[in-house]
Amino acid sequence: YPALSEDQGSTNSSNFDVLIFTQSWLPTVCYKVRKTNQTIKCNEPNNNDWIIHGIWPMILHTITPLYCNKSLKFDSTALEPIEKEMRVKWMIADSQGEPMGFWQHEWDKHGTCSISLERLKNQRQYFQTGLELFDQYNIRKILNEAQIFIGYSYSIDNILERLTKVLGKRAMVACIYNSEKKESYFFEVRICFDKSFNLIDCDGIHAFPTNCMKNKKVIYPDVAPK
Repeated sequence: YPALSEDQGSTNSSNFDVLIFTQSWLPTVCYKVRKTNQTIKCNEPNNNDWIIHGIWPMILHTITPLYCNKSLKFDSTALEPIEKEMRVKWMIADSQGEPMGFWQHEWDKHGTCSISLERLKNQRQYFQTGLELFDQYNIRKILNEAQIFIGYSYSIDNILERLTKVLGKRAMVACIYNSEKKESYFFEVRICFDKSFNLIDCDGIHAFPTNCMKNKKVIYPDVAPK
């Protein structure tokens, strides 16, 4: 995510402009995975129902670097000191699934492209920094402050406007569309940083400011839509 094939990625790990930190809304992630497999039993939302998707280096107005260094093999033991915290904040939707595979995917695809930065210089640092950003920019709290509440629907312009007001910078908002019910679900919030981890506007990133339909209210579902 964003949907780009492997061979479109650049392989120069220091060649990027911004970092995108993406948090996902668990009930909508659950809806997404259930579309591919109806039998999946989803993790139920708790206090940490916004979860980390990843930290993605991005070149503005163009493709993103992906899979930059195949020699940097994922090592699950490096995560042992933070694994318990990751299983809560960087969880997967499938309650029977094993998140280690997802973490490896994020490291191989995005983490290996960001090692030029001190805070992301190795696997442990990459995931540790994700946890720190999650605590610092917790989207659940930010949305509450923006008066965007679970169980309600909002126009996408309203969401973007309120988010900007609270963050002080422009974010990207992603939705997932249910074509059967013709409903749009709040899916992800992506915020952007420069290489010094200063929050910046996301102008110029893939699909900015949103992929949500302008003429559809965005539903912020309290449980996974059926």
